Amino acid sequence: MSDAREAIMAAAEALFAERGYTPTGVRDICGQAQATPPSLYHFFGSKENLLLELVRERYGAYSQELQATLTKAQTPLDVCRDYVRFVFSRMRQAPVTAKFVFGIMFGPQQDIPREAVTAHLTESSTILTQHLRRVAPKVAEQRLIFAAVVLHGMITPVILQFLVFGTASFPDNMADCFGERAAAILTDDLPVCKWPER
Repeated sequence: MSDAREAIMAAAEALFAERGYTPTGVRDICGQAQATPPSLYHFFGSKENLLLELVRERYGAYSQELQATLTKAQTPLDVCRDYVRFVFSRMRQAPVTAKFVFGIMFGPQQDIPREAVTAHLTESSTILTQHLRRVAPKVAEQRLIFAAVVLHGMITPVILQFLVFGTASFPDNMADCFGERAAAILTDDLPVCKWPER
């Protein structure tokens, strides 16, 4: 990857994370990258294509690391706890990338090419459900999906606190607490509901 291309991607990621996709213009990106608009168009063709490349690359790397992390998990509790720890660690270790990824997922959706990014943005949820299925093969599919949804529901306020206030430090036992609550859904006798399909 050329230095100019990477500089444009890094500038776009930082600006999209800070301002959002819509308010960030090509000139803003090029100014921060010390590049020219023709360079951006040469490498990406458009701001939208630049966004798609960032999502593919940054979220692709995020998903690969998540997959590797959860592959080591042996129980539903391990899967749930390791998932939460992974999300928290990415907020601390790579805050700009985390803000970019979460901003695209949770931020304003106008002008974002939803169809093109949806497959990437749902990948972590798919990975979580696959690993719950792997370690709890006898649990009904509806219960597996519900546990994953509840776990995401617990993590979402933490992510929003990170996005809004920059908070990236949370109680040490939070991952254990969230993980235990979500894993318990797989074995308790409480009702679950079917999650609407996308």
